[in-house]
Amino acid sequence: MNQIQLTTFSKKFFKSQHRQGFALRELLVVLVILGLLCALLSPQILAVRESARQDSCKQKMSQLGKALQSYIQTHHSLPPAAIWGTNGMRSLGLHVSKQLDRFSYANWALLILPHTEAAGTVQAYNGNLPVTHPQNIEIITTPLSLLSCPSDSYNRSKHRFESSNGKIIELARGNYAINGGTHTAKIGAGSTSSPTSDYAHLSIDRESNSFQYWGNGIAGFNKSFHYDDFTNGSSHLVALEEIRAGIHPVDPRGVWGWGHIGSSVTWAHGVNGDDYGPNNSWDRADDIIGCSKLHKLLGTEKLVTEKMGCPSYIDQNLQATSRSQHSGGVNVLFLDGTVKFIADQIDPGLWHVIHSRDTPDEILATNFERRLYIGNILEDAAKTSNPLTTGSNSPAAFSNSMGMKFTLIPAGQFQMGLADRKNNFDLPPETPQHRVQLTTPFYLGCHEVTQSEYQRIMGDNPASHQSDSQDTSQFPIEQVSWNEAHLFCKRLSEVKEEQKAGRTYRLPTEAEWEYACRTGSDSPYIFRKNDAYGEMAGRISPLPVTQVGSYQPNKFGLYDMRGNVWEWCSDWFDRDYYSRSPSQDPQGPESGYFKVVRGGDWIYRGEFCKINYPITAPWNKNPFIGFRVVCDMNHN
Repeated sequence: MNQIQLTTFSKKFFKSQHRQGFALRELLVVLVILGLLCALLSPQILAVRESARQDSCKQKMSQLGKALQSYIQTHHSLPPAAIWGTNGMRSLGLHVSKQLDRFSYANWALLILPHTEAAGTVQAYNGNLPVTHPQNIEIITTPLSLLSCPSDSYNRSKHRFESSNGKIIELARGNYAINGGTHTAKIGAGSTSSPTSDYAHLSIDRESNSFQYWGNGIAGFNKSFHYDDFTNGSSHLVALEEIRAGIHPVDPRGVWGWGHIGSSVTWAHGVNGDDYGPNNSWDRADDIIGCSKLHKLLGTEKLVTEKMGCPSYIDQNLQATSRSQHSGGVNVLFLDGTVKFIADQIDPGLWHVIHSRDTPDEILATNFERRLYIGNILEDAAKTSNPLTTGSNSPAAFSNSMGMKFTLIPAGQFQMGLADRKNNFDLPPETPQHRVQLTTPFYLGCHEVTQSEYQRIMGDNPASHQSDSQDTSQFPIEQVSWNEAHLFCKRLSEVKEEQKAGRTYRLPTEAEWEYACRTGSDSPYIFRKNDAYGEMAGRISPLPVTQVGSYQPNKFGLYDMRGNVWEWCSDWFDRDYYSRSPSQDPQGPESGYFKVVRGGDWIYRGEFCKINYPITAPWNKNPFIGFRVVCDMNHN
């Protein structure tokens, strides 16, 4: 090989080597990048990143808590959930109005922002004008880092709101809401056909042109509270909580400056509704304006997959729970300033009472931290025991020293949880029909305890159905809590004549109540929409509270089991109790936060959705809830 050939060969060789080396470096770079991406996407790295995001969300919530305390110190009250203006509104039914831009003024976030480092952002805000006014619009269309949680992947897309004049306003998202309450969405105490225990309050005064709307939380619409209004302690009462940004521009949830349910206010997400608990995944959970559009745009499956369900047939802001994209729960800020992570599996009853300002502080004073984190574990049912029983020679009926009449209910078995026929309501899956045996006869009051009987034992008459023009002494007592009904039984048992006769008194178990109501029958009750006989208290047109014994008794000789007022039972309430209830003499769960109330079976055992309006905490009262008592005989 001569010099020329060698030179040519060398050039080709080195050129080839250069091309191969360059390709190798490219490959190495690609491999390194892929390795980094894999590392970044590994569960461990993702967990670390989510932990950092969650810490950021907590820190922001803590800052909001400090601002809230500063607001309270300055104004000597908590902020309202939002200010809704009535000037220029033809109708004062603001809670059902779709013209939100016309009456929406400052919400809680706008009110406390001057107490944060972001005070300059709202310096130009004019509180005398709606938030959508040209002078204010720039503020609420601007995203604020303090009010956004980095874990939410949807909070960068704004909510497109169509104003009353057809103009589209793009409102900035946010991830924090004030606790409006876990009451039911229903307004008022209800009626004899459907009493409501923990309900929403509405006050409209046309003379003063005023409007107020509030629940059991720490803030209402045009309604502010003071610490003196709370029985729940600040370390047990939720102030703020996370809320998810809407998953489509039409979705109004998670909008920081928009003072409405679902946008910056949680509302009606307790055990009395179908949106109970954090991150409720039911397909009909949140009730919000625009949900029908979401179903058309995204499809029902997408809403359910995203755990952002809402019913397509409701176009009103009625209920919205706390939500986040954290794994397994949400962050909440308690009124004392502490931030805690609450698991999705929290006991629904506990979730309800930590949002209620009416919860007695002592209810949560023991093992609070432990209860927060153990989740909704199915406890064993209470032991089946009725130690005081009737004897073999017991009379079929008797009257006690107070003149209260009792009838002997025979032992027997029946199918508990049987739906009424023709009421067009399906049984919920968590309350299956099940066979129950009551092994012992028992004496049950023929009538509900009357106002006269209650006053003789307790020394007062708190009933709401009293009249100066009518004798109501034989009307059933109502407006009494479970605790007071229980105390009545205790004091009646302490009457000397009753002690001498060996008689003690208690509230009936739910199984005893239903068995007596249905007279031990395995046949479903035939539902009648317009019952005028008092058995169902009038499903469509509620019958008034009236004198006990006004209607015909059932086959056991019991009056008003389905009519007049509803009645407290001794059992604690748990949605899943029927699935593990003992077959003999069930006593209900060992513990809980709510008590069972029974009356017109059509709503409690044939519910279309997961709503139990009458179920209530033992310290609450209702003008349509009373009680009757069981008498246990001690023949020794």
